[in-house]
Amino acid sequence: MPLAVTVVRHDPQTHPAPELAEFADVERRALLALFGHDDLANPVSVLHATFPEQTYHRKLALLVRDGEQTVGGMWVRMPQKDNTTVAEVSFLVDPLERAGEAVPALWERVRPELEAAGRTTVQMWTSHATDPSAEQIVPRTGVGSVPADPVARVLQDLGFELEQVERHSVLHVQEALGLAAAELPGAREAAGTAYRTLGWVGPTPPEHLDGMARLMGRMSTDVPTGELEIEAEAWDAERVAEAERITESVGRTRVMTVAQHVASGELVAYTLVDLPRDKPAVGYQEDTLVHGEHRGHRLGMLVKAENLQRLAAHAPAVERLHTWNAGENEHMLAINVALGFRPASVEGGWQQRV
Repeated sequence: MPLAVTVVRHDPQTHPAPELAEFADVERRALLALFGHDDLANPVSVLHATFPEQTYHRKLALLVRDGEQTVGGMWVRMPQKDNTTVAEVSFLVDPLERAGEAVPALWERVRPELEAAGRTTVQMWTSHATDPSAEQIVPRTGVGSVPADPVARVLQDLGFELEQVERHSVLHVQEALGLAAAELPGAREAAGTAYRTLGWVGPTPPEHLDGMARLMGRMSTDVPTGELEIEAEAWDAERVAEAERITESVGRTRVMTVAQHVASGELVAYTLVDLPRDKPAVGYQEDTLVHGEHRGHRLGMLVKAENLQRLAAHAPAVERLHTWNAGENEHMLAINVALGFRPASVEGGWQQRV
């Protein structure tokens, strides 16, 4: 019997649909099989809270079933304010050996939806266990590789190109605090009196929303993206506030440190960690950015090391942080290594123009 694909029908005003719970379950099973833990799995409450935001990203979720068994799911985001020809897709399959059947079935079902929405470029990020003994697929950047596992093979068969590889790293917080303390004096000396740091837990203070919008807009263009088709994202104070409202609604607390240029008052660097309240031992080291005109003053190390201290003071139960960096982003990788981040897996950035 062929696999059956369905689009999740979910009303955000009601309790989570059973299909959304199925999606969360297959995601958890797939990540548990891949990593041996479910640190990166989203509970159904997160998916339920994320769905209502359709202003900046139209969202779809699909399930693929073999009879009564759900063997995979696909999550689709279509930007509405920028990058309006791009669709961002992710999927998970459990068991992994079903990828050769499940992924083509999902792709066949979702492709007409993307074409109808005017999406001419599809981008996917996939997680892979590191396996040096396996045949490797090298991205067009020439940096890093992913193993030629069932997921990578099926994407190649479907016509996707591997454009970029990111390193997924994990930091053990208690071990890192000593390293951060050792790095801070040098970073503060390099920054000198031209810069000062600010920080907060939770929403951005209103007086800094415009400054954060300018920095977050640069995040889409100032970091290495290989040949992935990405245009500058349109951020303003309202979008920053909405993103933070969603962060809070999905049960996450944001810890932020920024660097401010004293003479101009402009925010010129930032880093943030999101803490899922349902996983008190886990955090996600998300964006870190230094404005291109203010690099060379160790601001990246300064904000990251201070943010680790702020994190530990606010949430001492957090044991480990996960983060992701493009393989060619050598400067940020060097900062992470100095703070104690160690490689855990790799992610492939795939693209197809349809």
